[in-house]
Amino acid sequence: MPLTRRRFGIGLGALLGCAGTRRRSHAHDGVQETMVRIDNSTFEPLLVEIFAGDSVTWENNDLASHTATALDGSWDTGLLERGARGRIIFTEPGEYPYVSTFRSHMKATVLVRNRDGG
Repeated sequence: MPLTRRRFGIGLGALLGCAGTRRRSHAHDGVQETMVRIDNSTFEPLLVEIFAGDSVTWENNDLASHTATALDGSWDTGLLERGARGRIIFTEPGEYPYVSTFRSHMKATVLVRNRDGG
């Protein structure tokens, strides 16, 4: 199988030890926003690292509807139709694995750290 640009980027990120985190350069209401794209029944990136008080926004670019739903049920974007976005602000440090409730094979994680490094 040929090495596509997307596959190269994911492989290079793993090789360099990058978690695949994407940071946006702007903030909403003083909150730093990180974007996760939903496309081809996958979350991209699979791991997002943010600070407590920052947000993650999921954008559905897939043909099918999806959600981003915490495995423990503590948060949910709600139904995201094609082109829709859902935003969650994470106030507590921790590791938050999540899935799409319509596609249980779609799994990813939000890792939230304290700004002081804890």
